[in-house]
Amino acid sequence: MAEVCQIVCGVISPLLANLYLHWLDSTWEKKAFGKRPHDAHIVRYADDFVILCSKRPEFYLDQAKKVLDRLGLTLNAKKTRIVNAMKEPFDFLGHRFAVQPSKVTGELKTFYYPTPKAMKSVKQKIRDVVRKGQHWDWPTLVKEKVNPILRGWGNYFKTGNSRKHFLSIANYTIWTLCIMLRKKHKKRGKGWRDHPPSWFYDYHGLFKLYSLSVTGDEGSRYARPVPS
Repeated sequence: MAEVCQIVCGVISPLLANLYLHWLDSTWEKKAFGKRPHDAHIVRYADDFVILCSKRPEFYLDQAKKVLDRLGLTLNAKKTRIVNAMKEPFDFLGHRFAVQPSKVTGELKTFYYPTPKAMKSVKQKIRDVVRKGQHWDWPTLVKEKVNPILRGWGNYFKTGNSRKHFLSIANYTIWTLCIMLRKKHKKRGKGWRDHPPSWFYDYHGLFKLYSLSVTGDEGSRYARPVPS
């Protein structure tokens, strides 16, 4: 008698997704959907994927559904939608992709940066670790708890147009640490005068998140012109 197990969010889930969805990749390549005249490209990571095309999106979505049906899989109806990227952004793997006019040239380009959900998530992690670390020694809190969060998050998003988002998270981190110090030492105010940014960066080794931002919002090599 065979036993069937359902594994959700397990460590083996990405491996199983790749084993199954390899057939989707192979079918797409076999039918040459990624080449002219189709120009419909699948970008996939584990069980998350997007289909990038300039025409007939319903047709390519239907083709993907047929492959998944043969594998006994179904698309998540809540997460599956057709988007005109020229009119509205879409999210994929924590990034928001948007077609916007460049403030420098006025030319339409594709920008990508952390989604609001990604911003909210990292703020929650910082807030939680600072709250738990009120009674830890300062080097442990900053260098062993806060810095790994900033470094990991920053390395993931550094290849996008994330400069403003990095500055926002850096300022939020300092603000959260200032609030913690104010409460710990029972002082009034928010602590900016006693603990300016340089106090955290230069004297206590807080990771400089904005130093990872290798691109800006304008003139970026990661901002691609939109094909006509």
